[in-house]
Amino acid sequence: MTRLRRMGYTVDVDLKDYGYDGYSVECTYKYMKKKEKYLLRMGLKPNDSENRIKIEFQEIDTQYISGTRETIENHILRIIEQAACHHKFFDKYIERYEYECKCFDIGNIILENILRNQEERY
Repeated sequence: MTRLRRMGYTVDVDLKDYGYDGYSVECTYKYMKKKEKYLLRMGLKPNDSENRIKIEFQEIDTQYISGTRETIENHILRIIEQAACHHKFFDKYIERYEYECKCFDIGNIILENILRNQEERY
């Protein structure tokens, strides 16, 4: 029998209010008994796509944070607000994601041209 492994709880925070329109942060948190803290994993995600592929979800931070069941989500929001407003933390991850998308598009154009040229030969 396959055992279910619980990875924690997940919340999604839209970054539009912080100047990052079109992106959100997906945060998964799990209480770690030995540390007596929550393990928080944050990942950047574009809002315009339904697919979840490696390039789309970039894990950007993992950290232990204090809190209780009642306060943990407010703590997560404060961390995101600090990162977005005061440190421009998400800039490099958004730039990297957009660069990877451009590379993919250019590679796709090149591949289509190669395939079209091969078809024209035959």
